[in-house]
Amino acid sequence: MRKILIRAGMSPMVNHSPAEVLGCNLIGNNLGNMLFPYSVSRCLMTKDVEIHALTVQEKYSEAALQKIDENYDCLILPFANAFRVSFVEELKTVTRLVQGLHIPCIVVGIGAQAGLDKQPENEGLAQAAREFVGAVLDKSAKIGLRGEFTARYLEGLGFRAERDFTVIGCPSMYLYGGGLPEMQVKPLTKDSPVSINSKIQLPQKFHDFMYRSREALPNYHYIPQVVQEIGIMYQGQEMPGDFVKKLPDHFPVRWDDEIYAQGKSYFFTNVPAWLQYLEGKEFSFGSRIHGNIAAILAGTPCFIVVSDQRIRELAEYHQIPHILMKELKKDASIFRFHEQADFGGIARGHQERFQHYLDFLHENGLETVFDGGISPEVTPFDREIQAAGFDMDGRLPLACLDEKLRRERLREMGKGKVLWRKARKYLRRKRVGLDTE
Repeated sequence: MRKILIRAGMSPMVNHSPAEVLGCNLIGNNLGNMLFPYSVSRCLMTKDVEIHALTVQEKYSEAALQKIDENYDCLILPFANAFRVSFVEELKTVTRLVQGLHIPCIVVGIGAQAGLDKQPENEGLAQAAREFVGAVLDKSAKIGLRGEFTARYLEGLGFRAERDFTVIGCPSMYLYGGGLPEMQVKPLTKDSPVSINSKIQLPQKFHDFMYRSREALPNYHYIPQVVQEIGIMYQGQEMPGDFVKKLPDHFPVRWDDEIYAQGKSYFFTNVPAWLQYLEGKEFSFGSRIHGNIAAILAGTPCFIVVSDQRIRELAEYHQIPHILMKELKKDASIFRFHEQADFGGIARGHQERFQHYLDFLHENGLETVFDGGISPEVTPFDREIQAAGFDMDGRLPLACLDEKLRRERLREMGKGKVLWRKARKYLRRKRVGLDTE
């Protein structure tokens, strides 16, 4: 039996409570982070493979590193926009981890971050990125990048395309291999059930556009993705004072905002529940790349307003319908975007992109459930998911509950958070066999 470690805030095969997920931030600040390890695990979990999750923010002792080497065959590192200034210290920590191991360490998707028409110009970041890429290349054949913007960034740091790295897009897009769920595109009307997503740190014109869209599409639900917003929606926390410089109009910043009070929002603690919810929608739109990739994986058409390079490179690579934020007009209409979008572009070229992804994994010595042209309907990972007994209900906002249910939730959150913190070190040792400094 081969054993693989994968970078993840929590194992995609373990059923955690909302208190654990939210109280201990097991989503790594963003709900979208659940998708990477979920998809990669489904791909790599053949019948003779076990996959365990590893938190990489911590400094591991020499004894812990030795245990990893002795007990695991490789370390898989899915990332999002890791080449950014705010991630430098964690990038350095992961670099030390990779340098301390002797097993293969393979990066399956990583990206750079900058504003539209900008570059990640920061020497501290550049140095950290060079050291990280160098350490990973010592333990793998090639690094998988999210898009062409990141490729140009690494070329500027002295690395070479198709020798040191290749563009594979986002691994979450390959959840089902070379195929995608059939997308049923229906006319968008005022009665259409839709899912929306947003980000508070965006221009007011975007929030005005989303407000007009909500008014025109009253059968909507809003999915907050970052941990601070989920905390407001789910347990009535206050907006952190340093979360945003200026509060925009039309964005839910209070726990009793009408979006929450009317029960028009959900919080998901696992991927299956999130995808099941999106299967019931006819359209998804907003500014969140993985909120809309999740829609694609559920067979639901989507549209993205692109606010930075990390989102742009993925939308372009996977041919996801989008518009750049700078091109969003004051009179922009979601109905017009839906009517003009080429939703079929997502599927065109997907098989070719997946084959390139598969070649990248094989070049790094990895086997997959899709090898030999196979695309199994039920994989070993699927059976693990079925056995996990996930709660498939989206969790409603605190504001739409009665007083009794509010008290029960707050009691559960407080109790669960304390118990989880006490148990976390024990659980880590039990499941992964590691100590940390």
